[in-house]
Amino acid sequence: MADYKQTIYERLYLKVPGTDKLRKTAAARLKHLLANGWRELDRDQKADHLEVRLERTGHAPLSARLPRPPEERQERRRGPRMNGGGPRGGGGPRRR
Repeated sequence: MADYKQTIYERLYLKVPGTDKLRKTAAARLKHLLANGWRELDRDQKADHLEVRLERTGHAPLSARLPRPPEERQERRRGPRMNGGGPRGGGGPRRR
């Protein structure tokens, strides 16, 4: 069986352009990804952000959703509606 590999590229913004200090949300996002099994492979410094390449391996996801079993069709009884639901909607108290 082949090895399944996921790769994502994240853009993490810096507090001050040209430094290495990440913003709070960017630092938390990177920490979250690393804790969930992603590995950092490459880091590219740009003017106001870092482009980080992350990768993880695991089981291949299902290629398609499994079909739902056919629903048993229920016969709907048509009768007088309560609350006067007609073609205009209606349903609340009548106005004079």
